[in-house]
Amino acid sequence: MKKMFALLIALMLLPVSGLAVDAVSSATVSITEVPEATAHENAKTLVIWFSTNDTMKAVALTAADAMEADSFEIVPEQPYTEADLAYYTDRRCDREQADASARPAIVSLPENLAQYDVIFIGYPIWHGQAPKILYTLLENIDLSGKTIVPFCTSMSSGAGSSADNLAKLTGDTAVWMNASRIDNNSTTEQVRQWALNTLDEATK
Repeated sequence: MKKMFALLIALMLLPVSGLAVDAVSSATVSITEVPEATAHENAKTLVIWFSTNDTMKAVALTAADAMEADSFEIVPEQPYTEADLAYYTDRRCDREQADASARPAIVSLPENLAQYDVIFIGYPIWHGQAPKILYTLLENIDLSGKTIVPFCTSMSSGAGSSADNLAKLTGDTAVWMNASRIDNNSTTEQVRQWALNTLDEATK
């Protein structure tokens, strides 16, 4: 009886253990060749992105390549470890997302923002929201007069209120478009077409 009880408890815990291992940034896309980050002379569009794996990197650089846009990666001063990213373990990710005042430090800020008219901002969904490192960025740059295109990746969650909460940090100084969630298994061509279509809408 005791052995059966122990087995039942172990089975009940399996979903939780599986979730904790791969809960953050677990979305995947079908992009096999990721373009290099390239600076484009006189570019009017910038793609800013943050991720802890290759999913958002692949999406962001594919989109930037399609639009001939510049790109900027948000790099944390303290890199996130696999343990930091385990959901529901009271580790770094859990604590930051639960703390309204959390502002993880970043290595550098994007420069020469005045040259850009449209800025795409990409991020994974953590606990239903953008990672708090996005808050650090937005509170330290001037996006006045820009059109902002938020986009996200997620294994299952939608963008939810993540972009609305980011937009509050810029007040009425920037125009925010509706957030896009990049579907899992999106191909290179699908991401490129999304980027071009969205840029067309943003510049109308």
